[in-house]
Amino acid sequence: MLINGFTFRGYRSFPSDRPAVLFPLRRVNLIAGQNNTGKSNILRVIADTFEEARGKKPINKWDRPLGDAKHTFAFVQLHSVDEILTWGEIKEQSSGILEKLGQFLRLPGIAFPLGTDAVNLTMTGLGGFDSQALRQMATKAGDSPLANTLSTALVRHSGGGQGDDAYRVLEWIVQQQRPPRPSAYTIGGVRTISDDSSQEPDLNGRSIKRRLLELQNPATDRLKDKELFRHVQDFVRAVLDDPAITIDVPHDLSTVHVTQGGRTLPIENLGTGVHEVVIIAAAATVIQDSILCIEEPEVHLHPILQRKLLRYLESSTTNQYFIATHSAHMLDSKIGSIFHVTREDGVSSVRYAGAAHERAAVCADLGYRPSDLVQTNAVVWVEGPSDRVYLKHWIEKLAPDRFVEGTHYSIMFYGGSMLNSVSPLDAEEVEEFISLRSLNRYMVVLMDSDKTSRSFNINDHKKRVRDGLNSDPSTGMAWITTGYTVENYVPEQVLTDAINTAHPTTKRRVLPTQKLYSNPLAPGRLGIQQPSKVAISKAATQIWGDEWPHNLKQKVKQVISIIEVANRHT
Repeated sequence: MLINGFTFRGYRSFPSDRPAVLFPLRRVNLIAGQNNTGKSNILRVIADTFEEARGKKPINKWDRPLGDAKHTFAFVQLHSVDEILTWGEIKEQSSGILEKLGQFLRLPGIAFPLGTDAVNLTMTGLGGFDSQALRQMATKAGDSPLANTLSTALVRHSGGGQGDDAYRVLEWIVQQQRPPRPSAYTIGGVRTISDDSSQEPDLNGRSIKRRLLELQNPATDRLKDKELFRHVQDFVRAVLDDPAITIDVPHDLSTVHVTQGGRTLPIENLGTGVHEVVIIAAAATVIQDSILCIEEPEVHLHPILQRKLLRYLESSTTNQYFIATHSAHMLDSKIGSIFHVTREDGVSSVRYAGAAHERAAVCADLGYRPSDLVQTNAVVWVEGPSDRVYLKHWIEKLAPDRFVEGTHYSIMFYGGSMLNSVSPLDAEEVEEFISLRSLNRYMVVLMDSDKTSRSFNINDHKKRVRDGLNSDPSTGMAWITTGYTVENYVPEQVLTDAINTAHPTTKRRVLPTQKLYSNPLAPGRLGIQQPSKVAISKAATQIWGDEWPHNLKQKVKQVISIIEVANRHT
């Protein structure tokens, strides 16, 4: 039921002559921007368009943009080619016709410009396809031989003016039975659990107690509702990071009881963040296979809980979410698509923020400075991307499903050359690196020893980092590899197979025996000038069994211990 994307125009602050594009969409979609830029208008147009499936009123005259003399509202839902090929009579066509239809829908002019695997089928108002828009698409596609073949096969007619064949094919496609459109619901910005016990579920929490009680104690013919109640409770446990927490509703609907740490209290006696989580949990669990528009769920939630909330919505519910937010912590969660809304001269515009610099621009627009952004509870510094691949694999191997990168810890790159190439006169740079611990008390640094023999001494700068961090081993750790580099921890056969996978030409070469105090990825050993350490590390972790050479397991357990201590009270 997920929608791939849509465009709209002629709605409130979005003018008729400039389509707003939201593409590509994922399960979770974050709409970010300053106050009064148009974020809520995007949520409203989604709700107005898709709530029609629940008998809601269509868009009315008050939604017309101010000063828009030639007002035209249009909503364009973008459909994937694979989805279209499952519609009505389309799916009953022969494999040859289906293949040609797929090629036709990906033609320039037919395919949506921002994504070659999506097609826009324009709607006027809230119903019916825009024949003029289809004609324009057909004209852009031109006299394609594909269109001629398909027009003959599907409507038994072909020929005419330019684009006529393509138009007939498009018209036939849009007449096929389409999958039902998902319903839309809205969770507003003001969320309370009140005494109102209306029968109509209010996703802002006014009648949430009655709905939870019905799920907790279902009638005989609705016993499956009990499972929904368990899902609500699992949601609360996951976001509040407490596997023992329970919720229940007394028979008189006087409150919601929350049991945590052996104490049962009415929800009114707990923090507002608990209210928020219970309301959103109930809504996101009770409503299924639908669209949920949520206004600023970060209100009253700690940054860590914000990320956990997004992760749970993405991985453990069946809805698609559009979330208006000001939270840089949500934007930095690496979950979902981010769209940046701006407004100039009373006119709103929106664009997809896919690149890192575009997401940084969103944070800057929201008024955040780098010093405002809260780090995760523990930071692990490594030399480069391949070290991160290995370290994540080792942590997951010894502590499966206990930690989430970006929530419980972050892995940062410092560039190993910094500690190898600095001169004695650059000692100040090393001191500044060590002082990063003042920004985050729980800090690990993984360093290649670069030792060419057992008796070889590491350089003074690495010694300084080691001594500065290991002074308090419960919160800091400097891990200097036993061998020359991190790759020396990889079992020889595993590393050889990974090298052959990443660089097939090495299969023709018998690699010299791997030595502890030499670089196993040296160009001279592999016979290639620039081996890809990242590709090799990814291949190695795919086939690595339960081998822990040298002191590897001990060191990883130390890292895990620091992450555990850092997250003990979150």
